[in-house]
Amino acid sequence: MGRVTAPLVRDFGRDSLLAVAKAERQPWDLSEVVLHEGGWENVVLETADGWMLRFPRDDEVAFEREVAVLRRLAGRLPVPIPEVAWTGATARFAAYRKLSGHAFDRESYLSASTSERNAFAASLARFLVAMHSSLSSAEVAELGLPPAGQPGVDLVRDRIEAVPREHRGMVLDLTAEFEHFWIAGNVTGSAVVLHNDFHTLNMVFAGPVGELTGIWDFSCVELALPTFDLRYFDGGPRDLLERLAAQYEELSGNAIDLRAAVVANRMENVYDALDTHRTDLFHAALERWGLADAGG
Repeated sequence: MGRVTAPLVRDFGRDSLLAVAKAERQPWDLSEVVLHEGGWENVVLETADGWMLRFPRDDEVAFEREVAVLRRLAGRLPVPIPEVAWTGATARFAAYRKLSGHAFDRESYLSASTSERNAFAASLARFLVAMHSSLSSAEVAELGLPPAGQPGVDLVRDRIEAVPREHRGMVLDLTAEFEHFWIAGNVTGSAVVLHNDFHTLNMVFAGPVGELTGIWDFSCVELALPTFDLRYFDGGPRDLLERLAAQYEELSGNAIDLRAAVVANRMENVYDALDTHRTDLFHAALERWGLADAGG
């Protein structure tokens, strides 16, 4: 029989997760820990000696599948990814060494030269090309990778009254665009293996605008058209989305529909805000959209 998945942690506070880590009796240095709690699917406890202890928030996070995907992808991608060294016996979490590097800096990108911007975008595109062709159809079936989920347009329409009145028309227009591109099937291409959480907060770089040197968070790996994996670069800068798309097309021969990528991201933003009843998420999204549309 295979190993039974350990139970979920119910308390994601620092002290609770520290107690879970101590119970595993592993040689981690827990004298000082840093709690990273901003992730949508996972919470991470970073140890003093550079271990990342990553706890899924709920049963909707495909924990066992992510561990299996990471192990299958080892050595196949052009940059380091997490190498899971331990999974919890008393609680559900994975331990891997921290991937070190610089965080992306938006202002540095905006002041970078054309050659620096192109090199940065090219390193992202190289990863995507490798990721999208990383698994055979037999491996996809063995791992049980599903089609990528789509935000529910019915929920958005049902809860449209929760959107500030001055923005309802825009949201309904966005919903219609989403249906045109993603439900009616008007985006070109064939399904590939998506990273599906592809944004700079899940990456480290050789410098603030240096080439990609590491990427994590493979909990959302699913199947969809290549364009869908670029949606989180709607947040920009827009110049980066455009360069990334162009570099990807040149390297892969697969077409990217920039507007479809933007629409996918914004529909997801609206859905998340309405699904969680958080108007702050909606207003934060509006601010990001405005900045991106202004070219920033």
